[in-house]
Amino acid sequence: MDIRSVLFPTDFSVYSEKAREYAIYLGRRLNASIHILHVIEPLDYPEVDAEVQKFYKDLEAQMVKKMEKEREIFEKEGLNVDKSILIGQRWRVINTVAKGNNIDLIVMGSHGIKTDSGELTVGTTSHKVVFSSPCPVLIVRHEEWSR
Repeated sequence: MDIRSVLFPTDFSVYSEKAREYAIYLGRRLNASIHILHVIEPLDYPEVDAEVQKFYKDLEAQMVKKMEKEREIFEKEGLNVDKSILIGQRWRVINTVAKGNNIDLIVMGSHGIKTDSGELTVGTTSHKVVFSSPCPVLIVRHEEWSR
């Protein structure tokens, strides 16, 4: 098994920060390149008017700044990094990028299967990626666990 490329999808949450630690560790240990991906979920809006276009332009400008900070974190660790921001259904875009870039491993965080109010959620992004990914997926939980 030869892991040369790792995809790190991020939503810039604490869940992604924990997964970033694993992506950095694996990237360094395996001398793998890292592809950082942020996917903007499209609005369910019947028509795209000037206001919606402005919203997406502003959002993308904010994400570009956050992605640059992510890139710097990985590069400070000596890793070869590329990055992209795309619009679409997160799980589909993640898997499309993985397949199109011959990714060997996806490392991503998970928000878990419960909402803050304790309700179960079905069909989280990480679960959809796991069950449809073209490559192995490492899901990193945010919560600490004891051995």
